Amino acid sequence: MLQVHDSAARWRSFFEETCANEISTLAASWPRQIAFTQDFAQIQSWDVPFAELILNHPRATIRNADTVLATLCRESGYEANPRIRITGLPPDALHKLREISSEEVETFTTSEVIVTKVSELKPRIYNAIFTCTTCGNTIEISQPNELELIEPLECPETGGCGRRRAGGQTRFDLRWEDSVMIDNQWIEVQELPENVKPGSQPVRLSVLAEAELAGKHVPGERIRINGIPYVRTLKRGGAKTPMFDIYISLHSSERKNIPLEEIEITPSEIEEIEKVADRDDLVELFVRSIAPSIIVGEEKMNWIKKSLVLQLLGGVARKFDDGTRTRGDIHILLLGDPGVAKSQILSFMGRISPRGRFTTGGGTSAAGLTAAAVRDAFNDGRFSLEAGALVLADLGLCAVDEFDKMTPDDRGAMHEAMEQQRININKGGISATMPTRCAVLAAANPRDGRFKDVDWGDPSTYLHKQIDLPPPLISRFDMVWMIQDSVDKGRDRRIGEHIIRVKRKGVPEHLIESGHSVEPDALLKDQIFTTDVDGNDVLTADFLQKYVAHAKRTYHPTSDDKVMTILVDHYTEKRQKMDDDVNSVSLTARSIEATLRMAEARARLYLREYVTEDDAKQAIAMDGIWRHLANDSNINSDHTGVPKRAQSAERTIMAIVRNLCRELDGECTTPEVYNVGLEQGFDEETIDRVLNNMRNRGDLYSPRIGLWRLN
Repeated sequence: MLQVHDSAARWRSFFEETCANEISTLAASWPRQIAFTQDFAQIQSWDVPFAELILNHPRATIRNADTVLATLCRESGYEANPRIRITGLPPDALHKLREISSEEVETFTTSEVIVTKVSELKPRIYNAIFTCTTCGNTIEISQPNELELIEPLECPETGGCGRRRAGGQTRFDLRWEDSVMIDNQWIEVQELPENVKPGSQPVRLSVLAEAELAGKHVPGERIRINGIPYVRTLKRGGAKTPMFDIYISLHSSERKNIPLEEIEITPSEIEEIEKVADRDDLVELFVRSIAPSIIVGEEKMNWIKKSLVLQLLGGVARKFDDGTRTRGDIHILLLGDPGVAKSQILSFMGRISPRGRFTTGGGTSAAGLTAAAVRDAFNDGRFSLEAGALVLADLGLCAVDEFDKMTPDDRGAMHEAMEQQRININKGGISATMPTRCAVLAAANPRDGRFKDVDWGDPSTYLHKQIDLPPPLISRFDMVWMIQDSVDKGRDRRIGEHIIRVKRKGVPEHLIESGHSVEPDALLKDQIFTTDVDGNDVLTADFLQKYVAHAKRTYHPTSDDKVMTILVDHYTEKRQKMDDDVNSVSLTARSIEATLRMAEARARLYLREYVTEDDAKQAIAMDGIWRHLANDSNINSDHTGVPKRAQSAERTIMAIVRNLCRELDGECTTPEVYNVGLEQGFDEETIDRVLNNMRNRGDLYSPRIGLWRLN
C-alpha cells in the first residue's frame, strides 16, 4: 500500500511525466507566478491510489509536492519556491459546511460557499529564526499554528551553549527580518442559502487564506473552497477546554459567480424546457405557476404576476467601451393595503428565484442590506467587511418586505445599490466596492394602515402623503403596482373559496415534523407539472427555477431598429400627451429603459436570442397598465411630491390669474378668479387653496385680502 513517505517519489514521477514543460515555465516566471495549478482529475487518471492518498493525507503529501517542485526548479537552474494548488476535487470530497465534523478533520474537502466577511491582510511568520542571547547561535523553528508562536526551549549543545530558557539561563530573540513571512487573511464563509433548511440558521466557518490566496476574495462572492479542516482548542477565560473549534486551511479556490452556475440542468431537462417554451399558453402557464396559492383570475393580480415573471427573467445587463454599465434587472414596488398577499408574493419570489433573498425593512439596517464594516470580527480588534442581503443576492433577486418601515438613512443606502448596482464602502479604514446586481422586489403599506380615497381638497389624502417613501427612491422602480382591498361581493366570495380550497389541500405540519408524512415539495422534486386547486397545470417550483436559470445564462436577446422605433414612438407620444391629460403619469428617460428591459425579459421567456415587435408591444402594454392603475389611484410618478391633478390645477389657475392681471392693469380680485375658474371645473375651495399655496411660495402677491398681483 502506498504510504505518505512515498509521496515525494510519486510526485516527482508525476511532474516529470505529465508537466515538465509547465514547471520550467513556472520556474522562469518566478516570483511573478508563485502557484502551480493542477487539476485533480489529471492526478486521478495518472494514479488512482496516489490520488486517494492526497485526499486522505493532504497536509503531508502537499508539503512533499512543494518540496519536489522547488527541487525541480533548482535543477532547471532557477531559485524558485512555488506552491502547488490542486483544484477540481471529486464529488465524494464535496461537503456542505454543516456536514464538516471530526471525520473530515485533516482530510482534503471542498465546499460551495458565500464569502460573508474578510479581515485585513497581515504577515505571519512561516519559519521563525531565533538567536540565543548568550552564545549568538541561530535556531530555525517551523510555525504551523497561526494562533501561537512556538519558541525554542533550549539552545542545542551542538553549535550552541546548551542553556535552557527555563530558569533564566538564557533567552531567545526573534529575528523577524531573517524569518520567512507570508500574507495571512481570515475569511468567514457561509453555506449557500439554497442548502439551508427552513427554520435553520446558515452555518458559518472561518477560513485561513495564505500567500497568494490572501486578498483574493471579497464579501458576496460565491466560491468553491478546497481546503483542509483542522481544529484548535476552544479557550474560556484563558483556560483550555476539551472542546475544539473547526477552521479550514484554504488550499485553493474556484470562483462560482458565473450567473446561476449552481443550478444543475441535465440535457434531458433542457429538452423539456424547450418543449414548454413552445406551448401556446406559455405566459398563462407561468402566471399560474407564480405563487399558485394566490388567486388567479383577478385582472390586476394577473398583470402583477406577469410583471413578476418578467422580473424573474430580467433584461440584459451590458457594459460599454467607456466603462459604463446599464442594468438588466427589473425593480418592482408593491404598494397595497394589508391582507392583499404582498408578503406571500415576496416570500415565494425570494424562494423560487435562483440566488433569492428575503428580508424585511423593519428588521434590517442599511448595513444589513448593503454591507458593514464590523470591528473585531476575527478577534483582532480591526475592521472587516460583512456582506448584506443585496450583496449576497448578487445576480439574483432580493425581496424586501415592509419597505416603508426602513429609516431615512437606511433608505438612502438603497439609491446606489438599485440604480448603479454596486455599493462603495469607506469605513474603518476600508475602501471597497461590492456588486449588488440583483432585482429588487419591495412591498410597502400605507402610513395609516389602509389607503384613503383621494380628496383634492385635503392634501393629506394625496398618495405621496399616505406612504413613507421619498420620490427619488420610488423613481428607481420600473413598475409600481397599487393593490387596494376594495369591497366587492362576487370578488370576495371567489377569494374566500380559493383560500379554503388551498388550506384543505395542504399537509398538516405536525405530520411532517413527526415523520408520518413528507414535505409536499419533496414529492415534486423531479416532476415538471403539478396542478393547482382549480385543476390547472402549473410548473413545479424546482422546474420553474431551472427554466429561469437556463433562460438567463443561455439567452441574451438583442433588439433591432424596428423594436427601437416602436419603443421610441411610444415614449415620445406619451411625453407629448402627459401635460394635456390631467391624470397622466409622467415618463422620464428611465421609462424607455424599463420597457426595453421588459421586452428583453419576454424574449427570454420564449428562449429567443432576439426581441420581436410583439415583445416590444407587450412591454408597452405592461407599462401602460401599471401607469393606468396608478392614474386611477392618482399616484405621482414624476416624483415631484405633488399629484398630477394638483399640478394641473395650479397651472390652470396660475394661467387664469396671469390673464386677468394682464387685462385688468396688473391685478385681479378673488371673485374674478372664481368666475373664470368655475367655468373650467374648479370649485371655490380648490381655487382658494391653490391661491394660498402660490402666495406662500412667492408666485403671487396679495397687497390686501381678496386682491392678487404677480410677483
